[in-house]
Amino acid sequence: MTFFPRLFAFFIVASSFVQAVEPGFESLFDGQTLDGWKNEGNWAVVDGEIARVKRGGSLIYEKAKVPDDFELRFEWKVSKGCNSGVYYRPGQYEYQLLDNANSHYGENPRQAAASLFFCMAPTKDVVKPFGEWNEGRVVCKGTVIQHWLNGEKVIDFDYADPRWHAELEILRIRGGDLTKRGANLSLQDHGADVWFKNLRWRAIPADEKLVSENLTPMPIPDLALRPEQGRVDKMLAGKEGTWKHEEMKRFKADEAHQGVAVDGGYFYAITNAAIGKYRKDTGERVGGWKETKEGHIKHLNAGLILDGKLWCAHSNYPEMPMKSSVEVWDPQTMQHLESIDLTDAGGSLTWVDRRDGEWFACFAQYAKTGDPARTRVLRFDTQWKKTGELGFPPEMIAKFGKNSSSGGSFGPNRHLFITGHDAQELYVLDFPVTGDVWTWRTAIPISAHGQAFAWDRSEPGLLYSIDRKTHEVIVSRVASDP
Repeated sequence: MTFFPRLFAFFIVASSFVQAVEPGFESLFDGQTLDGWKNEGNWAVVDGEIARVKRGGSLIYEKAKVPDDFELRFEWKVSKGCNSGVYYRPGQYEYQLLDNANSHYGENPRQAAASLFFCMAPTKDVVKPFGEWNEGRVVCKGTVIQHWLNGEKVIDFDYADPRWHAELEILRIRGGDLTKRGANLSLQDHGADVWFKNLRWRAIPADEKLVSENLTPMPIPDLALRPEQGRVDKMLAGKEGTWKHEEMKRFKADEAHQGVAVDGGYFYAITNAAIGKYRKDTGERVGGWKETKEGHIKHLNAGLILDGKLWCAHSNYPEMPMKSSVEVWDPQTMQHLESIDLTDAGGSLTWVDRRDGEWFACFAQYAKTGDPARTRVLRFDTQWKKTGELGFPPEMIAKFGKNSSSGGSFGPNRHLFITGHDAQELYVLDFPVTGDVWTWRTAIPISAHGQAFAWDRSEPGLLYSIDRKTHEVIVSRVASDP
């Protein structure tokens, strides 16, 4: 007759492990089993909690994919010095779990508890000591990502906002891809004990608005930046081996004196005050544009085909005071469309490119008109309002000599590639982890003697450059061997 009371008591104890789920949420853990989760044997249910009990792999929720727009809530605690995480999108999107006080990772807020690991630091440290439960929360909708910790929103940013460009570049180097969705939720085993409970999520409806406040993350101390930059360097070195350049063919082009632009069917040879349009397959000249004697265009430089337009950097070099503009053409008709005055930026504009919603424009200084070390790449929004600037590292300035950067464009693996005025080299730079100076990577021997170039966006890795002495457009392939 004692069976029923004992059975009743068992049900009371078991049910106490399962917290009531909020309306609209779906529970991911029943408090008793790991049904729906892929387990390599190192995870177990202990006292109604998910516990990492020995070394092994991550615990992966296989029952369903993470919704594109979602809210995830969970409770977690870590052992002393523990480093773990919750992965919620493909690649390296990780809500970091950490004992900040007893892990060397805690020295860098970008790697601390509740950070978007190796990307965005929280606004403050509100994690509880090891052994105590924390409340975690992730909210993602569209291009907005929010992290919460213990009831406080500590990360909130819209990754479409160009102000977070440097942070997102670090995430990309680590392996994050902002365009991907459809991951399996994953609880990381990083070699130390960690516990979870009350995991639940909901899909956020399309008509539910989520506004980003773009909270300011904690600053990264200088002592933490050096080892972080070292990790970035190792990641980049691991992804790329030796860069190789292979010339494929050349085309004669009378205007091949300053630079070249390219689209799906044509290349555009550029000289000071004229542009020639040529077929990519045969090299036949099919059109062009030439400035009149009364015109204002004096010294065209690099060109770029974007949004169905040909954008060219222009300056009055070597005249003083220096004046610069972006000149725009319709590449189909070769009709000049507009001039965008950038004289106030200072320097001679040599190239422009756009990435992730921002314009990047190089304003060169030459020994004849100034100091080559003062050459800068200015960042602009889509309305050409300045948002920031980046200088060149000493290695690059030494390559400039008495001249400056004649060409520049973002190419393979999102590096910034640079040419000088005469050297047969293509230079590889990256965004800095912090600060305002490009990070030097390497120099690649090429056929062209400096001057402006263009990447063929229709065929990644295909480079168009010029030989100004022979008036030829050079087509070559640039790639790295892992």
